[in-house]
Amino acid sequence: MLCRPMLRVRAFFTSFFIITYTIFMSLLAVATWPFSPRGDLFLFFAKVWSRVIFFVGGIRWRTERSDKLDLQKSYLYLSNHESLTDILALFATLPQKVVMVAKRSLFILPVFSWGMWLAGFIFIDRKNVKAAYARLQSAGKLIRKGRSVLVFPEGTRGDGGELLKLKRGGFVLAQTAKIEVVPVGIAGTAQVLPRDTFPVYPGSIAVCIGEPMAPPSADEDLPTYMEKVRVELDKLREQARALAAKP
Repeated sequence: MLCRPMLRVRAFFTSFFIITYTIFMSLLAVATWPFSPRGDLFLFFAKVWSRVIFFVGGIRWRTERSDKLDLQKSYLYLSNHESLTDILALFATLPQKVVMVAKRSLFILPVFSWGMWLAGFIFIDRKNVKAAYARLQSAGKLIRKGRSVLVFPEGTRGDGGELLKLKRGGFVLAQTAKIEVVPVGIAGTAQVLPRDTFPVYPGSIAVCIGEPMAPPSADEDLPTYMEKVRVELDKLREQARALAAKP
């Protein structure tokens, strides 16, 4: 077991490695885009990127998923969000290549955001609700073309405690695109990288992927459906906490 000063040194080294390695992998992804304009190479690199970072940072990851997932189908994955390392965790563990619906402010990141954009990621301005819903229609088109999509329905990062209030956008997308929803519970990432901090610490994280849920019908009460998903997210978070705590 490392002492606390050594943990901080390792955490800062991991953070520096993440920055430099992310720039390298993003440049590689952008350079290879002409060979994979649909974004498959970028998403392959994203899985490698996340797993290498976890290895270097001493972050142990575990995952469980429902055996009812059909990997030949496209889904709308809805995950809780408690740390920036959730993105790494999901790229490392989701069984399908997925594009994210991400906040527009991420687009200011050079190189990395270019690769995300080329891979088909959807950037939305959360302050402009009308424009955000219009951009979600682009996600619907991707789903109809066979691409799975990831949304953080809380809209922003929590602190690893209670789930934040779920936003309607992802659920409207599921309703209009008639796409099955897969709830995902993440645990441990808030300890690896707490909100509004920089160093990335060693630790244990877990991702639990639930059963597909039928999308809300056109005349279904959306708040009622959202509550059903919220209940599943809470169950999966508890399952992930138990998985992450295993020796």
